[in-house]
Amino acid sequence: AARIITVCDSDRAAAVRSHLISSDRLVTIHNAMPEIDETLRARPGNSPPRLVMVARLSHWKDQPTLLQALSGLKDLKWQLELIGDGPLREQLEDLTQSLDLTSRVTFLGFRRDVPERMAEAQLFLLISKWEGFPRSILEAMRAGLPVIASDVGGVRESVVDGTTGFVIPRGDVAYLRECLRKLITSAELRVGMGEAGRARYEEKFTFDRLVERTTKVYESVLGKEIAH
Repeated sequence: AARIITVCDSDRAAAVRSHLISSDRLVTIHNAMPEIDETLRARPGNSPPRLVMVARLSHWKDQPTLLQALSGLKDLKWQLELIGDGPLREQLEDLTQSLDLTSRVTFLGFRRDVPERMAEAQLFLLISKWEGFPRSILEAMRAGLPVIASDVGGVRESVVDGTTGFVIPRGDVAYLRECLRKLITSAELRVGMGEAGRARYEEKFTFDRLVERTTKVYESVLGKEIAH
């Protein structure tokens, strides 16, 4: 292959380490999301905040760490929606009950209206053990939501820690709780980080940007072939 496109730098680095192809033939072009209607933009300053996580209920995601972090924030007003289904649903529902969070946490299962659910939220979460370059974070940034996500895979290539949200060490309940408290208690911080995330989406993760970068790769390859 003249070029291989990876969706994030962490995938590119993995390909280089595996010696699958020389590094000069690898190029990163991040995933992108189509623009949404203005009506699907979130209002992160609304209170009390609604938190949303969109992820399969499976071992690779880490809803237990999120639930444990939230169990220490019962003094604050918040609601959590978990969107997604999977083999760990019953186990997670049991954990929610044992942490006395049943009145705060809603399991919505698989949904086709994720953009609409994000528009009603004030904070997006992706707490996981492994990721590639998650499109759900791009959806959240597109909606203007602040993001808290685990430091795995290509997450840092989308979330700017301290600017568009917080990037937390994998499985760190205490630090996640600290970041949640900051964002749950400050509408101003949610709005600021949400606006920064939206600006980053517009700059880097629109379909127009994806097409532009992909076209340049094809032109580069075809140009070299024509020259020969």
